[in-house]
Amino acid sequence: MKVKKFRIKPRLGIVTRNIRSMMGVKQLPEDVENAISPESTSFISQISPLAFYSTWTGSKIPDCFASLLKKSGPNKPVAVSAVIATIGSASEESISRFLMSGETNKSQIWTALSEDSADLSFNFIFKLLTEDAEKDDCEVPEVVMISEEPILGEALELLGAARENIRLENSHLTPRFTRIGLAAWIPVSKRKATALLAKKAG
Repeated sequence: MKVKKFRIKPRLGIVTRNIRSMMGVKQLPEDVENAISPESTSFISQISPLAFYSTWTGSKIPDCFASLLKKSGPNKPVAVSAVIATIGSASEESISRFLMSGETNKSQIWTALSEDSADLSFNFIFKLLTEDAEKDDCEVPEVVMISEEPILGEALELLGAARENIRLENSHLTPRFTRIGLAAWIPVSKRKATALLAKKAG
């Protein structure tokens, strides 16, 4: 499943908290705090969220995914989905311009907006995945995020992410504000697990 250009709205409370963390302060300067909401409006007009996932069942689950989930996720899932969400590259290009022009505060605001928006984009597609799993009497209890090679590169290749201009460049994920994770499908009962595998095989 793939969804493009869906609407997300950064959570200003979380954005504010993250900016405080970046600045190392308990209270933001008044001019920075007052700038967050208008900068958010400008930010939203520039980003292009994109999210998609693919699912493999039974013996078709890629070995790299099965191995990672065995270490950090539930055992013996009946299916595994790889999930990718990004807000595109426009915001990081703006952040670079702000830094080059000495607008440090604005760059931090946009960085915080970008981080939260990437999380929201991932949450959006994960919700759709969860609803998809429920139709097959499964649940997706949690996501194992992928951030390191070589599995990151394998996941991108398996999902054909290059077609969406998502790739690794010099061991760095681009666009920068992209999230990738694995979700295991766990049946609500063993009987339903057998039925699901039969349904998918058919």
